[in-house]
Amino acid sequence: MKKVYKEIVGITGASGILGKYFIKKYKNKFDFRIFKKRIEKNKDLEFWIKKNKNIKIFIHMAAIASISEASKSTKKTYLINSLSSIKLLKLIKKLNLRHLKYFLFISSSHIYKPSFNPISENSKKLPANIYGRSKLKVEKYINKNTKNFNFQIGVARIFNYYSKNQKKGFFIPDIKKKISNSKKKIYFEKVNTLRDYSNINFINKILYFMIKNKISKPLNVGSGKSINLKNIINKIKKKMNSNIKIDFEKKKYPGLVSNTKLLRKLGFKNKINKFVIN
Repeated sequence: MKKVYKEIVGITGASGILGKYFIKKYKNKFDFRIFKKRIEKNKDLEFWIKKNKNIKIFIHMAAIASISEASKSTKKTYLINSLSSIKLLKLIKKLNLRHLKYFLFISSSHIYKPSFNPISENSKKLPANIYGRSKLKVEKYINKNTKNFNFQIGVARIFNYYSKNQKKGFFIPDIKKKISNSKKKIYFEKVNTLRDYSNINFINKILYFMIKNKISKPLNVGSGKSINLKNIINKIKKKMNSNIKIDFEKKKYPGLVSNTKLLRKLGFKNKINKFVIN
């Protein structure tokens, strides 16, 4: 039997939920080399890169990905999300990985200014939180220094996704907990807004598409379908068979919904699965 060649892929943040799903889904297509230590530990990172100099693709997922967690410590968020990401790129350049062809930076839709209209890759960048600002800082560095690297760099601006294995710090698990722990009625503010929610498997399909096609530009990673956060809360309440009364602030707020025209123009053809809360 002919041996199947697998491209060697280095990955950070593999212990996070997105990384775990990606590795599980594509373990038969890629030979993963996982950096298991903390991304801000420069000596450990340098030793690992030297040990894996034959990496052909690098996926950088390591980050504080929870907006609520990021807001607790600005210094820590910038250290892990921004400074460590920039140092990683500088280190790869310094060590001259001859086999490396593509680097994928996992960014976020939170770099954009929230809008009442679908957001394209050229929409205004004005993050509303520290998490978005920390990601935008890396994007600015990449944009300024792309020509200095001998490999292509892609930027995946991921919109909201959901998995049943998500833990506290993310919207849906936190809403479940709030409904479960409440005995009286709940009043929600700032949730009358639209979001682009996808199943985690759909997000991984787009990331795989970017890697296989070596998309070397920022790309929105989302479904292009909008859902009001109020509707998600009501779906959760129904799923939990809760009788608690819920009221919402009536004011409408700008949201984050992807314009997927560029994604489709580049050749991504997968159908969008119906968003389901498990």
